[in-house]
Amino acid sequence: MFTPGLDPSVVKYMFVEVLAQTTRCVAEDGMVRLETPFLLPDGHVVRVYLRLGPEQEVIVSDGGYTSRTVTVFSRFEDEARARYEKLRQIARDLGLEYANGELSFVAMNLEQAIRRIPTLANAVVAGLGMLTW
Repeated sequence: MFTPGLDPSVVKYMFVEVLAQTTRCVAEDGMVRLETPFLLPDGHVVRVYLRLGPEQEVIVSDGGYTSRTVTVFSRFEDEARARYEKLRQIARDLGLEYANGELSFVAMNLEQAIRRIPTLANAVVAGLGMLTW
């Protein structure tokens, strides 16, 4: 049903434009850093890093940010270990990898990678949501 004065296609277009304005993308150290419109509990944006693998696949990760932050905000080793296990569970639940301190995934092409970035961003937000800021 059409709402007078609110064309759904215009609303969607305007929303996408706002998201595009809040997104930054720059080359950095042989990778591409994408600042997404997803927000962390402290108000900062989620950053993800894209690089090409040996077979030209696209590897997307949080660059280790989630693990580093968990380490900083964990007072005891047992607390940190439990939080790392929670990160592993979040990764499994969302079809991501958690290895070498990074949340990541591999996509066969850029389009697949772009479509999965929101899932990675949600994992970062969920992983850091367990911390007390």
